Amino acid sequence: MGYLFSREMGEPKGLVFALLIWCLLTVHALGSQQSCQKPQLDKGYFDSDEGTYPLGTELYYACDKGLKPVAEGWWAIVKCENSKWSHTPLCIEENDCIAPDNPNAKVIKPNVNGWHPNGDTVRFECDAAYKMKSGDRVSSKCENGIWTKLPLCVEKANLCEAPPPVTNAVITHEYQDKFPDGSIVHYKCQNSYTLAGTDSIVCLSGKWTPSPTCIKTPSPTERASTGEGGHSTSGDRGNGGTSRGGDHIDSIGDESSPNVRPTARPQPSGKILPVDRCGAKPTVDNGDFITVPGSNQMALTYKCINYYKLVGPEKVMCRSDRTWSELPTCKAPCTIEKKTFDQLDLPKDMFVKEGESQTFLCKEQDYYRRPLVADVRCQNGHVTIDRCTLGCKLEPRNHHWLGLAQDVFIKEGTHRLTCGQTDSYGRPLVADVRCENGYPRSTNCS
Repeated sequence: MGYLFSREMGEPKGLVFALLIWCLLTVHALGSQQSCQKPQLDKGYFDSDEGTYPLGTELYYACDKGLKPVAEGWWAIVKCENSKWSHTPLCIEENDCIAPDNPNAKVIKPNVNGWHPNGDTVRFECDAAYKMKSGDRVSSKCENGIWTKLPLCVEKANLCEAPPPVTNAVITHEYQDKFPDGSIVHYKCQNSYTLAGTDSIVCLSGKWTPSPTCIKTPSPTERASTGEGGHSTSGDRGNGGTSRGGDHIDSIGDESSPNVRPTARPQPSGKILPVDRCGAKPTVDNGDFITVPGSNQMALTYKCINYYKLVGPEKVMCRSDRTWSELPTCKAPCTIEKKTFDQLDLPKDMFVKEGESQTFLCKEQDYYRRPLVADVRCQNGHVTIDRCTLGCKLEPRNHHWLGLAQDVFIKEGTHRLTCGQTDSYGRPLVADVRCENGYPRSTNCS
């Protein structure tokens, strides 16, 4: 009995011991998979000197004299994530530059190493819903560890918010919180549902065109009983008869006719058709329309050439009768000729847009040699000019925070100007500039 007792009790103990060893080995293996080996760093040092670091460890490092880490600040941090460090610790020369961080913009050809040598130049492009601020350079240069002035990307006009949800449909477009004018977003119905109307919406002047709807796809029996969407007579129902109009297609080949069966590519409903349905695009003197890639463009957006003023609707659409909506015109600017307006200190012939005014420097100065300025207006092609009065000159070197591309002249009083800086969200800041007795005084950017 003693032998039997020992054997019966020994096997369970041996099994438990084996399971315990297996669990310990498994935990150890899992632990090693979730840890990071000490990273290598040339010409620098870490705040800790361990062989391995558990998941989630934040390791600080710094560089030897004359060098700096590839991150902001004197110290850099790498974190152990999924058995890898968040980035490879690296020390670079102090006059080199880390990758520029420019809100709402990206470098066109970034350095794969994450940093740029001294003297390197990068070019930027704004995100889809943003445009480069007028007068800003599209490039920046690394000079002794600092990037020269980064271009400012400001929001485009007439942006649309996120597209509206459609019941039983998904949006086949990557996520954006803002969409520029002319953007097209497509919808796709889930199984057993069919799109009614166009499959897309367009951002026009800050608003989306009407959304499509997804309707329950009728069963084969239901389609037969209704003549597949036509207007059946009572004698046709249930007999597979041909509905009135049936498969008839008119001579123009228009699928928008109510007598044409729906196809896999539904056409837009309502009073507006895609612009391709109206044939040749209309021309506007001294202007042109913006081409939007893809199909189902619902409007042509017109822009005028430099200094010409757009008068009338910016959007031109194709009506259901295949005629174009009202076209805009591009009104010519007023030319401020240097030889004609000799009271002004003009470097060359200048232009003022129709319906706008601009302040120019006068040749004459006051007794104290302070600048005099005059407003020049363009109205219906005619130029009117005010008399020269005391004003102020704003120079880029003395007002660098305003981001001026050239000298600007203002009249006496307070003026609100856009700064060359942005807030933490990338939004442009403004400053109030007061011209008083020929001397400008400005507030901080806010």
